[in-house]
Amino acid sequence: MPIAELNKIDLFYDVMGGENSETVLLISGLGSQMTSWSHSFCQEFVDKGFRVIRFDNRDSGLSSFIEYDIKNVTELVGLLQLGKYPKNSYRLVDMANDVISLLDELKVEKVHVVGRSLGGVIAQIIASDFSERIKSLTIIMSTSLNPTLPQPKAEVMELMLRPMPDFKEKLDLYLGQRLEFVKAIAGSRFPINIEEEKENILKDLQRAPSANILGQICAMTLTSYDLNQLQKIKTPTLVVHGSEDSIFPPACGKDIANSISNAHFMEIEGMGHSLPNELNTVVIDAFMKNNVPYKI
Repeated sequence: MPIAELNKIDLFYDVMGGENSETVLLISGLGSQMTSWSHSFCQEFVDKGFRVIRFDNRDSGLSSFIEYDIKNVTELVGLLQLGKYPKNSYRLVDMANDVISLLDELKVEKVHVVGRSLGGVIAQIIASDFSERIKSLTIIMSTSLNPTLPQPKAEVMELMLRPMPDFKEKLDLYLGQRLEFVKAIAGSRFPINIEEEKENILKDLQRAPSANILGQICAMTLTSYDLNQLQKIKTPTLVVHGSEDSIFPPACGKDIANSISNAHFMEIEGMGHSLPNELNTVVIDAFMKNNVPYKI
């Protein structure tokens, strides 16, 4: 089992492609396993001559889970409103350090970093604080954390944060709620395939049946917007965003691109807060070029 033991945090990872190839590192989003990066997406990078590393963030998949003194989002919100944080809470910079420790463990000097959603914020921190380790930066459906930006749709956040039934006892109800959320964040141009999505959910449940988003939500709360940090990024940067993203509206991606001197912004019409396989080639071709602004 490929597990890296890093400073009391174990990260499960997967590597595809030749050892001597340039490396693309993929960072997943909130509560997502590394499988959110589809095998076909990774394989397309490999076919273009890259090595691909994907991994489970802490508190997700098969990596380490942190013990907290709270049990649900309601308790977390109550604590945050009092200006307090859960025991053992961490910041996104700690998750960024996890990534660097993983690269050190695998003896990888420099990588192309691709981050989605929460992973896109972690990628920004890496590109700013560890610029010597980065060849290029690709940020997909993410945000700069600028508090003046449009907020996620309330109904979508409610679906994302509501308590989930125990899948072992109420699998149909669990699947129904997961599919309802997935449909809510998909864009109109790329509707989900219900049976395919259901199969993916079941595979993830078999792989790692639990996820703890409390720590990752807290990490975002503990991470402040820092324009200076964004302006420090000098690596070639591509920002990809859907025109129908209901979690991070397009203005969030534009703010990232406007804050980084070498950034190009690509807006994909009809894309929501998801990366369907139909867009694999579009995104990877843009990654390969990464030298002119795009709009499709």
